[in-house]
Amino acid sequence: MDHYSDYSSFSEALVGFSQETRRYGLHSGIQCTKETVASALEGLWLDKDQFCYALSALFCHSEEDKETFVKIYNRYWRQRGTRINDKRSNKNKSTLVKQSVNSAVMVGVGNTGHTEDSVDSKTTTGSNSKETIKKTDFSKLNIIQEKELEILSEKLVSEMSLRIKRRRKKMLHGQIDLGQSIRKNLQRGGAMIDLVKTKQKKDKYRLLILLDVSGSMDKYSFYLLKFLWTLKHHFKQIEAFTFSTSLLRITDLLQSKHLSTSLFHVSQTAKHWSSGTKIGECLKDFNEHYAKRYLNGNTLTLILSDGLDTGEPEVLGEAIHKIKLRSKKLVWLNPLKGMQGYEPIQMGMKTALPSLHHFGSAHNFDSLLELENILIHA
Repeated sequence: MDHYSDYSSFSEALVGFSQETRRYGLHSGIQCTKETVASALEGLWLDKDQFCYALSALFCHSEEDKETFVKIYNRYWRQRGTRINDKRSNKNKSTLVKQSVNSAVMVGVGNTGHTEDSVDSKTTTGSNSKETIKKTDFSKLNIIQEKELEILSEKLVSEMSLRIKRRRKKMLHGQIDLGQSIRKNLQRGGAMIDLVKTKQKKDKYRLLILLDVSGSMDKYSFYLLKFLWTLKHHFKQIEAFTFSTSLLRITDLLQSKHLSTSLFHVSQTAKHWSSGTKIGECLKDFNEHYAKRYLNGNTLTLILSDGLDTGEPEVLGEAIHKIKLRSKKLVWLNPLKGMQGYEPIQMGMKTALPSLHHFGSAHNFDSLLELENILIHA
């Protein structure tokens, strides 16, 4: 078998890897090779886990393919030395950023050009850098910021979980029962020494998340999926679904302790990624097949979507109303709401608004952290 070091440039090594996969029976055509090069040029090869995940998402179509892929990958890329640097000339570097395709979007490839925001972020350090990343729109994050955000999000969501648990524990202590307190202290001459508090029943609550992965959400759905995975590992009562033209339960796919593994499982299962948008039909499907099981009156239902529905408004209106009736609270977070001057004038969003308890943004990590005040009362 060839090795990447046998080639004079990184790009040639990528093409050589595609040829090796075909030799061993994996179905990888010219389009797959193009997507492989595009993914690498976007910078994924800088992270070995992301790079392996990206290639496996492109080349594997079955469990047998995965086994074959791992053997080829380990022998081709990792057996001797480290990965090589691309020796190509950078004269046409500005032309390397390409429009993301379905599989590329799934592995987090998007527009990573250096915008003014990304240049400014490089000049900041420490807490200023963290604040910049938290406030940066997901669609404008560069590769370095993405990696920093992954590390930061784990820490921030963990802290949020801890704060919520503490605040809920205080709330469960109850209020002072004046009548019981007076009766208990009669033997002390009426001096209020021991106070009796009412006991509050600790209701188990569930967080239900419905994530829009349609084509119009390409810039945001990958980051929101990462956030969803992080939440799953700090809030045990979570059910998760993705939707576009169809609905898919992904709760079990997010169980892995490694983000890249969970993303790989979702990419192999979510065939509706980057397709059209039929929010009403998908929510109707949820009501018919999952609502009785996952909506119990103590459920906080969270919908992450831009609201660009192509279906009938009546279907969406009826479905969202039924979900509201079964939920303790219904929240819709829309990435477009973070845009200056945004108004919810789209038919889908206008139809859903009357049924919502809260309508917020989901365009950056700061906006997602605002969920704490909502989850505290879930």
